[in-house]
Order: sequence, then C-alpha cells, then structure tokens
Amino acid sequence: MVLIYHYHSQRCSSKLLPLSIRFRKKPLFATVLLTFALSAVFLFSSSDIEPNHFVDVDDGAEMDFDGFNNETGATNYIVPNIIHSIRFNMTEYSFVDYLCLRAAYLRQRPDYIYIHTDVANPGNGGFRGKYWDMIKLDKKLMSSIRFLPIELASEIFGQPLSRDWRVYHGSDIARIRTMMKYGGIYLDNDVLVLQNLDKYRRFEISMNWDEGDTLGSQVIVAHKNARFLSRWLDSYHDYRADIWYYNAGDLPVRSILNVHPELLHRVKGEFGADSKKSLKHFTEEGYEGWRKNDAIHLLVNHLYSVKPQDFKPLVFDEEMIQTYKFPFGQMAREVLAALNETKTTV
Repeated sequence: MVLIYHYHSQRCSSKLLPLSIRFRKKPLFATVLLTFALSAVFLFSSSDIEPNHFVDVDDGAEMDFDGFNNETGATNYIVPNIIHSIRFNMTEYSFVDYLCLRAAYLRQRPDYIYIHTDVANPGNGGFRGKYWDMIKLDKKLMSSIRFLPIELASEIFGQPLSRDWRVYHGSDIARIRTMMKYGGIYLDNDVLVLQNLDKYRRFEISMNWDEGDTLGSQVIVAHKNARFLSRWLDSYHDYRADIWYYNAGDLPVRSILNVHPELLHRVKGEFGADSKKSLKHFTEEGYEGWRKNDAIHLLVNHLYSVKPQDFKPLVFDEEMIQTYKFPFGQMAREVLAALNETKTTV
C-alpha cells in the first residue's frame, strides 16, 4: 500500500522509478493473482487518496517557437492540459472560488490542477471552510489536485514591490514564472470557464487583448517556452510600484506586442477581460452577451471599488444565487445544474 500510494501521489513526476516486483519459484497463477490484487487495490483506493502534501511535477517538453505561426497554430495540442491557480494568504474558499474551480474541472477536464499556495498543509487543514469541504466531496476532482509551494515575492530585479499592492503585483509575477516553468492554463480564482479551452492549446500562447485595450492576464493558455513570457518578465526591469496595472497589462502591450504581435495568439473578448462587460453581469438584467465567451473574469474582488454605487455588500451562496436576477445568477445556476446532473449519472 505504501508503494502504491507513493506511485499515485508522484505519478506526474518524470523522475519516477519503475516499481518492480520479483517473484522467485512462484507459480504463474500466483503471480497473476497477486498482480490483479495490487491493481484492484490501486484502482479502488486512488479516488479516496487526498493530496495532503506538496508534490514535485514534470515540467513538460522543450520547444523552439522561432517562426511559429500564432494565427494558424499547430495541428496538435502543444500546451499541457493543466490548470494553474495561485492563492496567496487565502485559506478559505468562497462560493465564487468554489463555483469557478468546479466549472473549470467540469468543462476543461484537465489532467491535473496545480494549486500554487503559501498556505501550510493546504490539503490537511490549511484550506478550510464550507466550500472547501464541498470541493473535497468530489473525489475525482481531488485526485487531480496537486499542491505546489510558492512564496510571495517581495522584490523584482532588485526593486521592492508595492507595499499596498504586494499580493496583487506578486501574483502577476508568479503567474508569469509559473507558466514559464510548467505551461498550461492559468486562471484567476474568479475566472468562470464557460467552454472547453482546448482550441487554444494549439498555440504558443493565447491571451485576451481587445482592440485598443491592455493585455488581460486573468487567463493565460501557454507553452512554457512561449517567447512572450520571458520578454514579459524581462519588462519588469521597468517596474512601477505606484501604478496598478502598468506591468501586468499596459507595458507588455506598448513595449512588446505593438512591436511583435506575432508572439501572441490574440483573443479579442472571448476570455471576458473587459471590466465594463464584467460589470454588466451584476447590473444589467437580461444581458446575454456573456454566452459567446469561453471564459469570464467575474471581477468579484473589485466590484465595489470599481462602481460602488451599484452594489451593496453581497454574500453569494448556493441558496441566494437561485433567485439572483442578474446574469451571474444564470451562469451559476447552469454550473450547479451540470454538477447535479453529473452526480446522478455517476
């Protein structure tokens, strides 16, 4: 059992040594019977194994994208089907966090979900609360989750991060470094996946870049060797601690993409990064524009600061969302209905 558990928890590592079991002077029938028994134990116990520890992972294959066409893309998938989430100083899952994680797993069916966090023992008491407990009930989802330790940066290229915005600017840097190490699909914790994102996995890197707008860093689908990632990180030599979205969205467009647009598969709106449209999901009853998106940045952590006159403090949960009249209510109800349907078919 110890050997089987070790294999299961480390199966995403490229350095795993094969497990060999030698039988001496044993009849063939006994060998087959024991092999079957071991396989059965692994099969039926793996869904009950909870990832209570941090693990190391394989960082994927190297690729050279010199001359790669980000308009037509590759004929096969080149981005691993791995979802990345970053949680600094966040121990409790909200209803929105819960909904977004469940929707991403339901609609993308990733091989793994990597939760990068500085919370100690996240799977064994570090993460807590009602909605984390609800997430843990989904054994298939939990078997795909891997916790990876990460530290919140205090500086970048010798420049101290903003004291007030350290978590946010640190997260911006962490997502670039994470994608450079692993590749895959990065999602902000309040990004709701509406459609499967596999069509973007054929490109070097895909991000939301609307006409005349900044770069949307809330959704990143990229190979770890994407040329834009290293240039984006290097642009932090010009770090502005006093400007909220300068390095995450403004500077990379002005200094990199306006000069080399070929480095990016440009997504115009389908990742739902437009803050004005995001507000409509909570203010405009009957708005259906969200249905053409593949994902939406809900902006729930910024609603009250962006347009406080339209919002009263709301605590979203599975009960109040049933009668919430704005578009987010419909989005949430469709996810919950799909989850319930999945339960009945298992």
